[in-house]
Amino acid sequence: MALHGKEIAIMITGLALLSSPASSKTRLCESENVTVSFQLEEHAELVCKGVRKAKVLSENCGMPSLSTPLRIDVVEDLIGDCLGQYHCGGNLIEIISPAVMQGRGEPDGVFAHLSSGKYFQSVLIHELAHAATDGMPCPFDFCHVGPEYVAYSMQVMSLSREEQMLFEQSIDMDHLISVEHLHPLVLFMAPDVFTQRVWAHLKQREAPCEFLGQLINGEVIIDFETVEPE
Repeated sequence: MALHGKEIAIMITGLALLSSPASSKTRLCESENVTVSFQLEEHAELVCKGVRKAKVLSENCGMPSLSTPLRIDVVEDLIGDCLGQYHCGGNLIEIISPAVMQGRGEPDGVFAHLSSGKYFQSVLIHELAHAATDGMPCPFDFCHVGPEYVAYSMQVMSLSREEQMLFEQSIDMDHLISVEHLHPLVLFMAPDVFTQRVWAHLKQREAPCEFLGQLINGEVIIDFETVEPE
């Protein structure tokens, strides 16, 4: 039996619906101005707990908290194998689900000792730090080191002391780290090494939280004048 154009269109639409993922649900994290879009309830719980943890960390360190409504979408993929992405000025964070994220992690990476849930929350807190400090002062055309320094610091700070100690086993914490060790090339080419150096450098400050505040306020600049990579 021949099918007419309308019937073919209906069949194609039906197949598309069958092959597409289930519609996402949304919920508002309690007492926070954050909406999460998700497919699994456990992902929403992880996000809301991560948001609360980020708020406590920020308050304890005297850092800015989220000042505008924010949406967090838990997705299954992002362009460029990213784990999470804050859309500057867009009040949106996209973050891949814990299972996918764990699969993308390096077996010998600096966060390989974390469970999938803890790793997911640490990446979320990294992106929340970008959201809270969006618009950090920058005397150059582009600044990457300062914002990433703050975000990676918050990511490691979000771990328990036991988890931090396991992280610290991968670097000589007594070796003095200078700003020159935090070059943007290290950030782009070896992010794990950059993260290790950031944490060692931060721990070597007399007042780590005060230093983070100076970075955020533009009192201290650790970026280099570089050409934006294409």
